[in-house]
Amino acid sequence: MPIYEYQCEACDNCFEKLVFTSDKGDIVCPCCGSGKTRKLLSAGSIMTASDGGGSCSPSASSGFS
Repeated sequence: MPIYEYQCEACDNCFEKLVFTSDKGDIVCPCCGSGKTRKLLSAGSIMTASDGGGSCSPSASSGFS
């Protein structure tokens, strides 16, 4: 049951989603309802000690949907 980070291509909202293997269909943005989302690399995979960065802006929403 991995948690994936997504970004909406319609409104640029970043969000996390718990995805089950039995889930079918598009991942929908909780902010605008668009199905045009893309999976991002996990922040743990790209974080460095100097930037502390994730792939979304600091003002991006956080939490589970």
